[in-house]
Amino acid sequence: MKILIIDYDAGTALFGGDTHAFDLAEEWKKCGGKPLIVAADYSYLRKRNPEKAQVGQIQEQEGIPFLWVRTPAAADREKKILRGARPFEKGIRRSMPIIVDWKPDVVMLSSRHLLGGRIAVKIAKELGVPLVFDVRRIYPEHLQEVLEYAPGHYLIRRFYRMQKKLYKKSDRVLSIYSRLAEHMAALGVDPQKFSPVPQALSGHFLREHRPPQRHMDFVDRYREKGYFICLAGGDIDKDRGLELLIESAALAPREVLFILAGNGVFKSQLKRQVKERGLANVLFLDGVQPEQLVDLYTEADCVYVSLPPYRWHRYGADTSRILLAMAGGVPVVCQADIPQNPVDAAECGAVVPPKNAQDLAKALTKIAILPKEKRMEMGQKGKSYVLERAGIAGQAADYWRALQKAATEKKRDGQ
Repeated sequence: MKILIIDYDAGTALFGGDTHAFDLAEEWKKCGGKPLIVAADYSYLRKRNPEKAQVGQIQEQEGIPFLWVRTPAAADREKKILRGARPFEKGIRRSMPIIVDWKPDVVMLSSRHLLGGRIAVKIAKELGVPLVFDVRRIYPEHLQEVLEYAPGHYLIRRFYRMQKKLYKKSDRVLSIYSRLAEHMAALGVDPQKFSPVPQALSGHFLREHRPPQRHMDFVDRYREKGYFICLAGGDIDKDRGLELLIESAALAPREVLFILAGNGVFKSQLKRQVKERGLANVLFLDGVQPEQLVDLYTEADCVYVSLPPYRWHRYGADTSRILLAMAGGVPVVCQADIPQNPVDAAECGAVVPPKNAQDLAKALTKIAILPKEKRMEMGQKGKSYVLERAGIAGQAADYWRALQKAATEKKRDGQ
């Protein structure tokens, strides 16, 4: 089966960024699938972009065929990203002879920003193949709550209409948001089109790499002094719930040491809060590469992770941040209000409600007083859950079955 994947921001293991399409394509190749990723030659999400992209030609990148489309550089907000929408769609239209000659069996739109949606609909219609919509974000809630656009902003209306149209035009809708059918029904779209797929942790987090030895040695020194280490890693942004962690640090026992490893514009503000509170049990480290986070987590006694209380979480949530913490093999304290929290499913830590520093401090204290053997057993449950139930191979298999079913039904309807 040939799968045309349209993903504006698609990255690779070497380029970094959004590797969702690339990870799936690698797995599909193993079972005989033939994927082709259509992507912009520039994405702000990647660590680096292809220097000599063969625009308008199929070019193999790390074993996966890519069809690169020339686009302008754009910032990370939807208003500026839309600068690339028209060039992206025009570039794909110019590459239609290549796509027609390649003869895809199914078209999958997997775009965080819905860019390429209109041309995906046209390609599927012209070739008489099914269109599968892989929903990565829920609009317009994402614009309102993450980027804080006013309710009357034109982008709110535009993205709302775009997503509703794609729901209607798609033959199948897939998403890690397990209750997305409720969102579709609210928009007047047939919820029977929807099939949930499991959340997975990208394989590149678990591949061989250089560990952050300096950071690991730093954590080890404090553990040897008898501290219980609660570690939070990743970008220090507003949506990481780190203010609450600092509040809980003021309530936690003295032997609990909080280490925040990461960089971001919010870091200076957190440091100021620590200084104003006079907290001696909160330390900061520079950030590490995403794939090095699991190495760092293994050195801690527990890991703190948080998801913001966004309204769309009633439909489900992207739990990759939580799964990454669980992969470290230590207990996880998770601040989140989401359906099907993997920490609960794996029984590998504690889940606390949002914005409650006292509950967070109590959960940390409860884990800290457990015998070391109990903590190790708890952490291993989380790591086993990730390896057995949240691997990219399992997710890719669910996508594969859904894509095959869509292609079969389309052929049957055509006949």
